Amino acid sequence: MIRLGLPVIVLLVGTGWFAWASYRRAALAERALAEVNAEHRALMHEVRTLERAVAAAEQGLRTLSSHPSVPRDVAVTADLTLADIRRLVERKELDE
Repeated sequence: MIRLGLPVIVLLVGTGWFAWASYRRAALAERALAEVNAEHRALMHEVRTLERAVAAAEQGLRTLSSHPSVPRDVAVTADLTLADIRRLVERKELDE
């Protein structure tokens, strides 16, 4: 009886330990995934905010460069800046 009982007890304890360790790893992974998702949502909100700011700046530069009272060198600089903004937005060359 002892020969058969001890392996069964060891097997049950080992199975229980393995199940508990697996559960803990799964719980940690779930928490980590929730944190990553929250960070992703926050970053996407920040990206949308920046896109709106770039669009407003683009409109302001377009208005500035087309105004007749703006000197030619300022208008050219505004147009170059506008092109740079477009390049950054289109190619997603934003710093990480």
